[in-house]
Amino acid sequence: MLVFFITHIQAQVNLVPNPSFEDTIHCPFMPGQIYYASHWSGPNGGTTDLFNSCASISSGVSIPYNIVGNQNPRTGNGYAGIYTWVNGVNLRDYVQTKIDSILIPSHKYCVKFYVSLQDTGNIACNNIGIYFSDTAIHSTNQLIFYVNPQITNNIITNPLTNKGSWTEVSGSFIANGGEQYMTIGNFIDDLNSDTVMLNTGIWQAPYYYIDDISVIDCTDEGIHEENGRRTDFKLYPNPNNGNMTLEYHIEENQTGVLNIYDVTGKQIISHNFNSTNSCITIDASTLDAGVYYYSIKEGDKKVKTDKLIIIK
Repeated sequence: MLVFFITHIQAQVNLVPNPSFEDTIHCPFMPGQIYYASHWSGPNGGTTDLFNSCASISSGVSIPYNIVGNQNPRTGNGYAGIYTWVNGVNLRDYVQTKIDSILIPSHKYCVKFYVSLQDTGNIACNNIGIYFSDTAIHSTNQLIFYVNPQITNNIITNPLTNKGSWTEVSGSFIANGGEQYMTIGNFIDDLNSDTVMLNTGIWQAPYYYIDDISVIDCTDEGIHEENGRRTDFKLYPNPNNGNMTLEYHIEENQTGVLNIYDVTGKQIISHNFNSTNSCITIDASTLDAGVYYYSIKEGDKKVKTDKLIIIK
């Protein structure tokens, strides 16, 4: 018999490989060499830069002094750098990686990274975000990617004008499931981007250093209440041998669905339920022993996600 021990406290595991650009396959010796940072690339044929303390000052990509300014890493000895706006031509740099684990459907993910504006620029751009996708996005023309990022900076409350230190950009989202690539940059065209003229600097193209990126499964902070009304759902026993009961309370004439997923995010079982009953039995005895995930929806609202342990 396999025995599993489970806790309801989410492990704070960062899914981003090489999150602060420390690990390199080669020391950068000129701009445009983000591909020397392990696991990272510039996906649109741009000039995405890697800065590292191993580089010489003459290379232009040294730390803290480099071709666009003077900045110490937030942590460690490296960071990346991208242009986020070039007036009227929609030129962009992006930085992309494949995360360490495929995102699980209906799980909540908390995302955070840090940026610092170049010293030599006289324009800031408050638009930057992260787009998560099932497959890598790429092009060769260095132009903008017209996609809808799940994480975006709040242009009202979080201006990205600080040149002296690092500014946090953060947010959370519910995964559709299957996402395994993340791309960082500005996905808003030049005309609609939020830019700010500054009193210092000469470069008229906002450029940002990027450091310390994290993506963490924070599902335990998920929604257990909708529209101010408590929703009650209990799947038990958990762990179990594949036979379990879902006990629930929903509004009259309302429906719901229980979905079970494997660790890759593939849906393997789905059960509908309605207000006629208050419980249903689930037969998942054909599943192998291991860790699974389940989500429960009431109507079109996600109300609960959690781990499911099968033992044999």
